[in-house]
Amino acid sequence: MDEATKRKTYFLLAATTIIWGIQPLCIKWLVTTWSPVTITAMRYYLIGTTLLALSVYRGERLLPPRSCLLGLFFMGVAGIGLNNVMQFTGLAISTVTNCTLIAAASPAITAFMAVIFVSERLSLLAWGGIVLSFFGALLIISHGSLNVIQTMSFNAGDILFLLAQVAWTTYSLIALKIMRRMSALQTTGWAGLFGAFIVTGYGLVTGQFAPVMLTPTLWIAFFYTVIFGGVMAMLFWNIGVHNAGASVTSIFQNITPVVGMIGGVLCFGEVIGIMELLGAAAIFGGVYLTTHGGLR
Repeated sequence: MDEATKRKTYFLLAATTIIWGIQPLCIKWLVTTWSPVTITAMRYYLIGTTLLALSVYRGERLLPPRSCLLGLFFMGVAGIGLNNVMQFTGLAISTVTNCTLIAAASPAITAFMAVIFVSERLSLLAWGGIVLSFFGALLIISHGSLNVIQTMSFNAGDILFLLAQVAWTTYSLIALKIMRRMSALQTTGWAGLFGAFIVTGYGLVTGQFAPVMLTPTLWIAFFYTVIFGGVMAMLFWNIGVHNAGASVTSIFQNITPVVGMIGGVLCFGEVIGIMELLGAAAIFGGVYLTTHGGLR
């Protein structure tokens, strides 16, 4: 990447993590009325259609190359079906805090899988950044208290969070190959529609696809997940994967706890202490090391 592309890419990835840092709150509200299957399917019908309409407006062909169909299908299965349904189901039975903590392990999972499947290799400096940012996230979530870490409880929802991260990494690695032949708009749009069809079929068979009318507040939460958490964030993410690689892109997910910390101050009057500030500094330091250490 040249310097201008690098700055643009990192800005889009930072914006993505801010958007996704807010999204679990919206999902936590929505799962009280819609099942995780319903939320996922309804979101991605709108997300996929919107992105494909934008790609056609830009003069791109609507239908994907035949050679990309299988990859797009598996992107839909992993990144849309498995990732969303497992994450949303996890949020219904676990906590946003646990979801955020397990998401902080995603860069290490991605870097490990990238070594195996696409021969990406991070430098030692970049691996140090991953470790530093993870401990920064842990510091924020625990508020610097060892007792909080020792008394954290984990359940089936947390296993689903971990599996969701593996599914998301799989989505990103497939996208890396597909976007050599298709634009980010088309790739994200078609993967979204494939995922929506797959999830709808599963929901109809299991009786979990049952959209009902939402309250005005829940409609706002839903459209946040569509417009910001879906159309914008997923497009930005795939641009990041295309430009920077899956391993470097994934490190930006660790900014999410910082977003949650700031949200707690603004929305709930929470106080930021020295441990939280140190955690935020460690996260940004880790992101800096990974993005500047890069691939080798």
